[in-house]
Formats: sequence, C-alpha cells, structure tokens
Amino acid sequence: MRAGSSIIVTASIKRIRPFGQASWIIAMTKAANAIFVKGLSKQLVPKGIRINGVAPGPIWTPLQPSGGQSPEKVESFRR
Repeated sequence: MRAGSSIIVTASIKRIRPFGQASWIIAMTKAANAIFVKGLSKQLVPKGIRINGVAPGPIWTPLQPSGGQSPEKVESFRR
C-alpha cells in the first residue's frame, strides 16, 4: 500500500461488553480486531498508512424481528 492509503476495520461494543446468545464468539473476534488495529497501526503509521477501527451504533434491518428480537426490544431499538 502507498502512503496516504487507509484501512478500515469494523469494531463493536461487544468486544468489552458481550451480551446475548453466542456473545463470547462475537466478543472474541471483535477484541481480536481491536488488537489487530492497535498493533498494525504502530507498523503502518510511520509509512503514512492510516488504520481505523470503527464501531457503528445499532442499525435497524428487517432481520431484527426475525432474528429473535422480542417486540419490546425492537420498539426500544427504533428510538
């Protein structure tokens, strides 16, 4: 990669606060992403390459109700 390039990695709050079914799997992979970003940034910043970990907030999709979300949680999610 050339100087001025950037890498974006998806992070999540689940890396520090796991919840829900199979939360340990998600927490483990998101924690690995966070450490990956920190470690790689030390190698790439001197070369002019930026790496960022981005943790987007909740995103509403039609899969929320079909994925096992209770109606109460779906309502509070929309606010």
